Amino acid sequence: MKKTFTFFFSVLCVFLTSNISYAQSFRKGSLIISISEGHTLANYKTNDMSSGKKQTVANDVIIGVRDPLVIEYGISNRWSIGLSSGNDIFTINPSKYYGFNTSNNKVKSSTSEFSFECSYHVLVNKKLDLSVFASTGLFSINIKGNDNDIFYNHTSTGTIVRYGTRAHYYFFKRLGAVGMISNYLANSSTKDVKDNNIAQNYSTSINGIAIEAGLCFRLLR
Repeated sequence: MKKTFTFFFSVLCVFLTSNISYAQSFRKGSLIISISEGHTLANYKTNDMSSGKKQTVANDVIIGVRDPLVIEYGISNRWSIGLSSGNDIFTINPSKYYGFNTSNNKVKSSTSEFSFECSYHVLVNKKLDLSVFASTGLFSINIKGNDNDIFYNHTSTGTIVRYGTRAHYYFFKRLGAVGMISNYLANSSTKDVKDNNIAQNYSTSINGIAIEAGLCFRLLR
């Protein structure tokens, strides 16, 4: 009788454990792709490095539009690693920030980032996956266009560090919604960058927060 009870108890434990594992929205082996859009509120600062020392040109808070992509892979039931990329677009006054003029004094400053990311999944249940993350990687800024047949180009490169929190909520087994908020610091300069014909000795730092929302897809597990 005792052996029979032990056997059925063991079978029940295995059954419950397997069902709990199956019900989790994130676990080891999960592969998640998140696509989102949002806005960023950032302190946008430029410096003139022509004299060999930083001389502030402009420093102001502006709003940008953000468009990121994140790929995560679960290396355990709590930890994941991944890659993230994104683009921010800021509309700025070129005379104020980079010392050149256009006919309407408006240009688009486009940033690009590609980072390695590590996440810890704090709360995981059948529908919700709440995590905190940190990432670091490459960063660049490009301002490019034509104004009255005059071509202008400014590119700077550097690094970015970002940390924040992300939530996945699954409506179906593999499809859900994602929302995230993050803080970031990016720095770039024109050192060793060729083909710039404006702001050739400028550096840029952008420090801000980003709020994003979109869709997520779980491809494995």
